Amino acid sequence: MIQYFIRSYNYRSPLKRSRRRSHYRSCIIIIFLLTLTPFIISIFYSLFIFQLNYFESYSSNVIISLTSTPERFHHELPFAIHSLLSQTQLPKQIRVYLSPTSLITQRENLTLEYLRANIQNLDLSEIITRLFDKLVEIRLEEEDYGPATKFLPIIKEFYSDSQPLMICDDDQYYHPYTLATLYEYSIKYPNSIIGFRGWRVRNDLIWGVPGKYEMAYHIIESPYLAKIYRVGVVTATDAYLIRPSFFDSHIYNDFNQAPNDIRHVDDIWLSGHAAKRNITRYVVPSCCSHIGVTRTHALEQYLVNNKMNRLSANSHALTWFGENWEKDLWYRFNGANAPEYRSWWRIIYREWISLIFKLKFIMYFGFI
Repeated sequence: MIQYFIRSYNYRSPLKRSRRRSHYRSCIIIIFLLTLTPFIISIFYSLFIFQLNYFESYSSNVIISLTSTPERFHHELPFAIHSLLSQTQLPKQIRVYLSPTSLITQRENLTLEYLRANIQNLDLSEIITRLFDKLVEIRLEEEDYGPATKFLPIIKEFYSDSQPLMICDDDQYYHPYTLATLYEYSIKYPNSIIGFRGWRVRNDLIWGVPGKYEMAYHIIESPYLAKIYRVGVVTATDAYLIRPSFFDSHIYNDFNQAPNDIRHVDDIWLSGHAAKRNITRYVVPSCCSHIGVTRTHALEQYLVNNKMNRLSANSHALTWFGENWEKDLWYRFNGANAPEYRSWWRIIYREWISLIFKLKFIMYFGFI
């Protein structure tokens, strides 16, 4: 009787072994593994995304230059510096230019010691502290160049030199391959400015385009690119690499003669002088996006306080350099001269890497 029930159960059971069920399970397992493998690879690839420099980094000859404000010195700037100390390819120096000296010295907490303490609040690891002491310095400037303080003093110091300089903003947490990628492409294109974000100039010299779909064509961002793309203006938001030899003395000598609003749109100022010297500007492909850590909008507040806005300031600056922009680079609407984008599955992969990067950022630092 017992044997009868066992045979009856095996006959009716959905778990009964059969050749058909075995093939079915095998197909399910194969599909599952094929689906899961890209995610496992992505996780493995990004597992040490904050700490690759602990065992892989090597130093380059690149000097990183940026500026900051008192409002950002204790929040945004430490995140930016931490990311620059976590690069797979380390810089020769990281310089933070502050100006004007007369106002900075009145604020006792705008010093290298305070910046070091702020970064230790983020990361107590010995290697970050050691790299900070070795690489980071603060430079005080008598003259206030506004946002252009990130590049005008260092270009003047290395005038006509080919010293590679990475220029960036203080409100981004840069992904760990930022410097390595920029430097790699700068070797391939030694007479060009290399960046991760930019846009082409309209032939009517008006800044911006209407609508989110048109803006997606207009603003060129590196994670979506399949190939390099030539732009009119590169932006320091996502960092770019230049050499002082690209410019002549007009880039800083003419600064005080320019209207106040133009002096505060530094990306157009630098790109306009590059165009005047026939220096090409490229946005290049990269692994993933940076993380914005912006809490204060110092430039926007300055423009509002001085009865200006970004649209009018940018358009005024584009007109100021109107004769310098390359005529064959005018922006064309509806994606007529859009760049070549990655295939959809590569974009998904890049988005996944960016998501892992953001999740690890939250794990380390929480929500900001």
